[in-house]
Amino acid sequence: MADDHDRWLADRLVEWEREGLIGAAAARTLRERYPVAPRLNLAPLVIGSLGGLCIGVGLVALVASNWHHLPRGARLAVAILPLVVTQAISARLLLRGAATQPWMLEAAGLAQAAAVAAALVIVTQIYHLPGAWNDFALWWCVLVLPIAWVMRSRGVAIAYLLGAAAWAYGRVDVGKPGVDIGSFDPRIVYPLLLAGMLPLWPGRTLRERPPESVGWVLAATALVGLFAVAAFDAQWAGHNDDVGWPAMLTAAAVMLFPPGFPGRGGGLRGDVARAPWQAPQVAIGGIALVGMALMATYRDPATFLIGPLGPALVRPWTVAVLVAVAVLAAVAVRQGRLAVLAVAALAVVPPLLAICPQGGAAGPAVAWQPADGFWLAVLAVAVVLIGLEFCDQQGAARLGGALVTLLVALRMADTTVPLVSKGIAFILLGCGFLAFNIFVSRRRADGVAARASVSAPEPAQQGRR
Repeated sequence: MADDHDRWLADRLVEWEREGLIGAAAARTLRERYPVAPRLNLAPLVIGSLGGLCIGVGLVALVASNWHHLPRGARLAVAILPLVVTQAISARLLLRGAATQPWMLEAAGLAQAAAVAAALVIVTQIYHLPGAWNDFALWWCVLVLPIAWVMRSRGVAIAYLLGAAAWAYGRVDVGKPGVDIGSFDPRIVYPLLLAGMLPLWPGRTLRERPPESVGWVLAATALVGLFAVAAFDAQWAGHNDDVGWPAMLTAAAVMLFPPGFPGRGGGLRGDVARAPWQAPQVAIGGIALVGMALMATYRDPATFLIGPLGPALVRPWTVAVLVAVAVLAAVAVRQGRLAVLAVAALAVVPPLLAICPQGGAAGPAVAWQPADGFWLAVLAVAVVLIGLEFCDQQGAARLGGALVTLLVALRMADTTVPLVSKGIAFILLGCGFLAFNIFVSRRRADGVAARASVSAPEPAQQGRR
């Protein structure tokens, strides 16, 4: 929605500047403050990816059909030759500069990445090198990272991110006590793998968004990979049941990662100030964090989250994530992303509930259950999101209304009232949610109209011009 408004404003600026309603300096300032992101064009990515993959599969099929008839030297040549050929083609395309179409770079990059994978497999098979599949994934990621950058290939970047997350996931079981983790500790290596792709965020010039496809894959794979690192850390410490809270902290850290950097005018980019929920990491991290908090409104998940906090708190990975969350929260406060900060605050609910007295047969009568604490915490976040928007701040009233609806629905589904009563309650709940959304939409439309009327020049001023 924010991108549509930016495009509408860009079109209107041309008309207003031509009609003399605004000056060239004002138009330039507005274009810098509300930049228009380029639309995602999947055609070059699909064409290049499909062509590159077909070439890679074809090479593998040709080699496999005659493999047993080739001597070792010929096998080694087969491993190296496709890599040399694809590199030569890539160099030729890069030397052509602007004359090279994007799909050509995509195809060459993916073909070269496939050649790297084939070379690794063949060399490993020829010399009977030891290692598991995730070791192969790690070395492949290290070798294809320069390809993603030099070829400016989205397909290779996406494949790299998927491979890095797969490697981190494959290292979880290695974290069991007594198992040798080797030289590649995922608590160190995976953040370094992410850092290799980090300059894509926010872009090559450090002022633009990443390509939309890469941005979403980067956010999703980063969350999955960091979850795997948290699980590895828990396994390594011998506490498989205390990964819940580190997972919430990880989701909060991904969510708080800034979606942009200061622009040339010293202010934040328009997408930071106007559409924080459109940033991939905010959406994906927020969904994961809110999802865990909603599950914790039930007794067993709540107990899982707050039970073994002590062992988790003293582990190095948890401490590192806590520090990262604190730093990113300070950045969010400075950027004015209060709504995002309110949702991320759900990650601090488990330790707060852990120090509160819990009710039960032996507990005090006024104490509450952990599930009730999570229910109230999510409700408080929903109220804050609604209140921020109605106070003309950067809020999310619709998201707050959706959270309230989900909370009531979950509580109603867990009650023992008759089914007819539940049905009536859900109908009323749905009608209330729709009515709230209509009210918010009208309020936003009235606000836009009011701002437009204030900014429009008076007729007398137009006549003088």
